[in-house]
Order: sequence, then C-alpha cells, then structure tokens
Amino acid sequence: MHDGKSAPAADGADATFQALRGEFLEDAAEDLKNLLSHLNEAIAGSRPVDEVLRDARRVAVMLVGGANGFELPLVSVAAQRFDDYIASLSPDDAHVLAHLAVYGETLLDLLSEPVDKEETAAHLVRRLPAKGAFDPDEIDVREIEVVLVMQPGVATRVIERELTECGYRVTSFGNSYKALEFAARTLPDLMIVSAVMPDLDGIDLCIALKAMPATRNIGVAVITSLDPDDANLKMLPPTVPIIHKSASFGDDLAKALQDEFLL
Repeated sequence: MHDGKSAPAADGADATFQALRGEFLEDAAEDLKNLLSHLNEAIAGSRPVDEVLRDARRVAVMLVGGANGFELPLVSVAAQRFDDYIASLSPDDAHVLAHLAVYGETLLDLLSEPVDKEETAAHLVRRLPAKGAFDPDEIDVREIEVVLVMQPGVATRVIERELTECGYRVTSFGNSYKALEFAARTLPDLMIVSAVMPDLDGIDLCIALKAMPATRNIGVAVITSLDPDDANLKMLPPTVPIIHKSASFGDDLAKALQDEFLL
C-alpha cells in the first residue's frame, strides 16, 4: 500500500541530482574555457606546453568522471577520447595543440546542449581528431576506428604506434569494462583485445561482444602470447582471429585487418 511519503523523497533526491548536475556543467564549462585560453597561449609560445598538457589531462579526467556520474553519454565518449589523446602526447608535440582545442570546443558545445538527439556517439568519435601527429602528405588517416584493449606498457605502445602509422584511428583502454561500454556506444570497426586482462578477461570480453546484438558486427581480434593450443583460446568464437605476440605478429595483424576488410 502506498503511504504517500516516498514520492516527495524521490522528488527531493531528483532535485538534488539536477542541482549537482547543473553545477558540474557550469564548472566543467568554465574549466574548458580556461583550458582553451591556455592552449591559445601555448600555441603562441607564451605558456609552457607541458603545463598545458597537465591542465588538459586534469580537465579530461574530471570530465570523464562527471559525465559518467551525471548521465551525459556523449560528453563521456568525447572526454574519454580526449583523455586518451592527451595521454599519447609529450611536450615535443606542440604542433598538435590545435587538435586539443578542437576537443575542448567540442566538449564545450556538448556541455551547453547535454541532450543531443541528433548526433550519435559513433558519429561523434569519427569527427574528432585522430591520435598520432603525422604529416598528411605521408600518412593517410583512414576513417576506421580501432579500439585497443591492453594493459599500459611497452607492447601496447608499439602496437598502438603500428596502427596509427598505418592511418587507423586508435583509442586505447586498459580496462575491459570501460572498453565494452565505449564500444557499445561508438561501434568501432575493430577491437583488438589482449587475451589476459584484469577483472573482465579478454576472452570473456570477446565472447560478450560477439554474443550481444548491439556489438556482434564489430570486428574483434585477440592478441596473445598464449600457446595456440591453449584451452582458453579454444573458447573464442570461430570468427575471432588470433594475433600472436611472436615472429608472426605482423602477418597475423595484417590477416585480422584483411578479414574485416580494413586493409
């Protein structure tokens, strides 16, 4: 039996949530405006690049957390791409600061209209600058989104560099759960997943991606140093190619891309 007391309490909780959400939107917009100003100063040479990169990373991390907490999916997607882009940079990459400004302006627009019924997350990620500061006369950036799911380290950086130098647009995740959520929203063309991952195992992630209607058409490949006869690899769906961390790595990667018609 309804006692009439729960509805006002629920309304109060919702009002508090909306008030906090509004504060987040205002504070985040102010942080982005300041960051854009600092980026312009760095581009002009009047502010240290490393200082601006630290500021940008702080803002990106804040946006990722707040966007997830306040149910802002497009802001979350753009902020994750922004954070991943910044993480790939060093102070020597001052020539791509204009790309960071594009991210900042895009996020500012998303914060001003947090409910966008027109643009999808899949379209959003494809219009953001690609990671990898390359000469466009030497490398043609392809409109192919690749999500790399591996723990941070030298091997991950090498594979990411191989993909970006081939012109692929790469987003990296060291957490399988975050990668799964990102993939379900953005529908990348290919996911390359390490077989061994903490929390949600890479094999399980591949099985989940191929089982869900929303993600079953995403190309998925597993990268591993496990023996080809390992029982865990035999659990993979037959359509999932295996990239071995061995002398055959380059050929395996090329075959995985070719199988998904991405070469």
